[in-house]
Amino acid sequence: MKILAVVVTHNRCDLLFRCIKSLQSQKRKPSSIIVINNGSSDNTESMLIENKISYITQDNLGSAGGWARGIEYALDEGYEACWLMDDDGYPEHNALYHLEKNFNDDISCISS
Repeated sequence: MKILAVVVTHNRCDLLFRCIKSLQSQKRKPSSIIVINNGSSDNTESMLIENKISYITQDNLGSAGGWARGIEYALDEGYEACWLMDDDGYPEHNALYHLEKNFNDDISCISS
C-alpha cells in the first residue's frame, strides 16, 4: 500500500526533526513523507532542505488547513492512504505497521 505521511508544522523545527526521525525509523516505513510548512519563520525550511525532506510551504492555515493540503497532494500523486500528524508527534516504532494492518477499503486516511 502506498502511504504518505503528512506532517504539519509551524515554527517548531526541533520537534519536527524528532517527528521525522521517528517516521524514518518505523518498522513499516511510509512510502513518502511530506511536511506542510505553515509559514514557519524559524530554521524549519533549511532543516528540511538539509535533510532532503519534501515539503510544501503555505500560509499558516492551522493543522486542518495543513492536513487538507497534504490530502490534496496525496490524491494528486496517487497515494492510497495518508497518515496525518502534527510536528510534535513521534509515533512508536510499530505505529504504521499496526495502523496498516487494521486498514480497510472503507477508510481514506489513517491517523495515530
